[in-house]
Amino acid sequence: MEERIDFKKIILLSVGAVGILALAMVAPNAMQILRPFIKKKRKYDLKSYLNRRAQKLVKDGYLKIETRDKKEFLTLTTKGKRELLYYRAKDKRGKRRWDGKWRIVIFDVWEKSRGKRNILRNEIKDFGFIQLQRSVWIYPYECGDFIELLKTDLAFGKNIRYMVVEDLDHDENLRKFFKLA
Repeated sequence: MEERIDFKKIILLSVGAVGILALAMVAPNAMQILRPFIKKKRKYDLKSYLNRRAQKLVKDGYLKIETRDKKEFLTLTTKGKRELLYYRAKDKRGKRRWDGKWRIVIFDVWEKSRGKRNILRNEIKDFGFIQLQRSVWIYPYECGDFIELLKTDLAFGKNIRYMVVEDLDHDENLRKFFKLA
C-alpha cells in the first residue's frame, strides 16, 4: 500500500522555507522534495498537478499571488502561516522534550461570537490541547506563536489569555495523558 502524500503540506513548507516562491518554481522545488516518497510512476503529470494544488491553496486563502517585476510569486497568508505552524508543531511532537512547564489557554468569548469561539476551540483541540476546565485548555509544549496567530486571525485580542505555568497541582493524569511521566 502506497503512503499518501500531503501535497498541501509540501507546498506550504516550500513557500514557508524561502518566504516567497516564484509560481513557476512550485513544481520543480516540490518535485525534489517528493522524490524520496514516489516509488512508482504516476498516471498524471506531477508538475501540472502541483500547480493546480498551489492554485487551490490560493483560492482557499492559504497562499496569495504577488506580482513583482512582471513575475508572479506565491507568499503565505495569515491562514497559510497558521497552517504551516500547525504542520511544523505536529512534526516536532515526537522530537521534543518537555521542559516541565504547562501552556494554558483561557478564553472568554461572547455568545454573539459563537462561530469564532467554536473555530478557536477546534483549532486548539486539533493542535493537541486538552480541556482542563470550561474554557481552559492545557498543552505541555511551547506554542506561543500558534496562539498569537489564532488571536490575530480570529480578532479576539485580550479575550484569549496564554500562560506558561511551572507548578500545577494534581497534574499526574495530565502527565500520563501526554506521556510525560
